[in-house]
Amino acid sequence: MTEAALIERLRKHFPKAGDDAAIIGEQAITTDMLVEDVDFTTVIPLRFIARKSLAVNLSDLAAMGATPSFCVVALGIPSHVDSEQLIDAMAEAAKHHGIEIAGGDLSRAEKLVISVTAAGRVSRPLLRSTAKPGDRLYVSRPLGASAAGLALIQRYGSIEPPAGLAYLNRELANAVIRRHIDPEPEVALGMLLAQIPEVTSCIDISDGLSSDLAHLCAESNCGAELEKARIPVFPELHLANVDIANCVMNGGEEYALLFTSSLREAELSSRLKRPVYSIGRMSREPGMRLDGAAIEAKGWDHFRVLSAEC
Repeated sequence: MTEAALIERLRKHFPKAGDDAAIIGEQAITTDMLVEDVDFTTVIPLRFIARKSLAVNLSDLAAMGATPSFCVVALGIPSHVDSEQLIDAMAEAAKHHGIEIAGGDLSRAEKLVISVTAAGRVSRPLLRSTAKPGDRLYVSRPLGASAAGLALIQRYGSIEPPAGLAYLNRELANAVIRRHIDPEPEVALGMLLAQIPEVTSCIDISDGLSSDLAHLCAESNCGAELEKARIPVFPELHLANVDIANCVMNGGEEYALLFTSSLREAELSSRLKRPVYSIGRMSREPGMRLDGAAIEAKGWDHFRVLSAEC
């Protein structure tokens, strides 16, 4: 059974579920976990695993337009992990992301598991279900780097590029590996988007552009028309020797924001005082199309044996 099928079964029991975070009163609440050998391996230093465990939750809050308040953390700690080092890493990560860890739980585990629940204040939540046909579809930054970084880590068996790599290749390798292991959630942008009435919906790109756009389309009962030439690609990505199109369309763990608005790109960028990128429009006709050709969701799926690779 795929992750999408499991989520659909869950929603039969819990019909209010379906956004990046649950809205309870004026609070947005989300939870996410990182599991060793599923979401990371032991080649990744603990400080980056800790930071990422908070970043993925903050990205969910960003997608809702929420202002982070606090989080609680549950740790399943195996014998090969230094417990004190891990706790110090979580404290450093909380300081880096500017969020308070207010409590949690500890347990022994066979592999390292970090489960975080984060809460934030929200006055106008950004939902997946409120895009409208004709809305422009936006991404917040160039895509493809995180998937390329994962591919290089797998290729090198390390987060360090090999000695002897040409300067430009080394610079690119360091940049995309850093984007994968130490993502920065778009918290400030999410809060700004919530203040603009013409922004109609939002989701973060955690599973891949194709998959998260499919979620947005399904929840809003719309289709999407993408223009390949307008999708921003991380600079110099060709130096990584990866399948760029696959990384951009299907690569997960970008933690950029994917959102819709009736505003033109120049006007929206001006209001935000930073660039955002219009990549197409929402449509009445169901399905997703890239330059007119139908495309499918092929991003990350925790329960699919053969997931997208770059």
